[in-house]
Amino acid sequence: MMYQITLYVLEISCLKSFHSIEKEIKGLGGIISFKSSLPKGKLVIKFKPSLISSLQIINMIEEKGLVIFKKEQREYCYGIYN
Repeated sequence: MMYQITLYVLEISCLKSFHSIEKEIKGLGGIISFKSSLPKGKLVIKFKPSLISSLQIINMIEEKGLVIFKKEQREYCYGIYN
């Protein structure tokens, strides 16, 4: 099972802040993929809900001093086939 959350974050338009957040998020257990659109501050994160919650992801970003101004949480299941 895999879920996806889309976040729009203020002040993430520069590469330095982007790389900092990318490194932190990818370092969390349960993160499957991380994509972003820098000018918009859009982050699309796919994760395994059994290992990490969307709330933990959001808290980590906010603890970095960034402001999430819009959340689109689509907690639907994707099939993962091995």
